[in-house]
Amino acid sequence: MNRRRRTSCAQFSSVLAPHHAAHGGVEYSSRTRRAFPRTEGLLFAALVALVALAYVLLTAESAPYPVLTILAPAANTTMTEESVTVLVQALHADRFLEERGYHLHYYLDVEPPTDPNRPALTSSSSCFSTDETAHVWTLVGSGWHRLSVQLVRANDTPLSPAVTATVNVRVPASTSAAGAAPLRPGSPAPSPSKPGTGGGC
Repeated sequence: MNRRRRTSCAQFSSVLAPHHAAHGGVEYSSRTRRAFPRTEGLLFAALVALVALAYVLLTAESAPYPVLTILAPAANTTMTEESVTVLVQALHADRFLEERGYHLHYYLDVEPPTDPNRPALTSSSSCFSTDETAHVWTLVGSGWHRLSVQLVRANDTPLSPAVTATVNVRVPASTSAAGAAPLRPGSPAPSPSKPGTGGGC
């Protein structure tokens, strides 16, 4: 009986025997202890990087798409003067207008070109290019006039889908310099229209 007890105690004590006893070490061995493998650390870092990249891409894709709204003049307004100031709100478009060279095209009495593979340009009398959110047109000819604006790239091509806004306004014969017959809403004026300042697109 005594030999068995002594053997068991000896085996138990050998498991807890300190390593490097000759050097004064106090570290004990453990069969469950192991170092974190280098390959697993690299895989974990790569996984974190992929998650971060996915977050950045998803955030960029989920950013609100720009919207243009013509604040003035109001739609279907009857003008009392030939000059009209088109005031635009460019919602969620700051990142385009300030950082990427995007700008606005103002159109008068024409349909804004929206082919993303071609510059959204019309004649100089019906298109004005600027990065300002306001522009003055001189309306020539009585009847209905179409006022439009479009957000375009630095090379003048439209976005896809196109970002545009349009309102129609009416110029009565008594205000117009040219006595043309009234037009239906959205129809182009037969007489030339002029940009208020500067050049065209």
